[in-house]
Amino acid sequence: MMNASHLHTVIPLASMIFVAGYQVNRIDELFSKVHATARETAETRDVILDIHGKVCGIEQYIKNLDSKLEK
Repeated sequence: MMNASHLHTVIPLASMIFVAGYQVNRIDELFSKVHATARETAETRDVILDIHGKVCGIEQYIKNLDSKLEK
């Protein structure tokens, strides 16, 4: 059976283990959020580059039309 001195030692130790586990769980959640944000940023970048390519194509088409009209 545990006496009072053992109990005074076990309770803080159990609390520290609980808090450490809680912090590890929060860190794991942070890593998953960072990963999701990185994936979203990459997808956004791809969309922006696609739009840029299309706008450049339209700009080139307009320049070609202008040069044909000048002749």
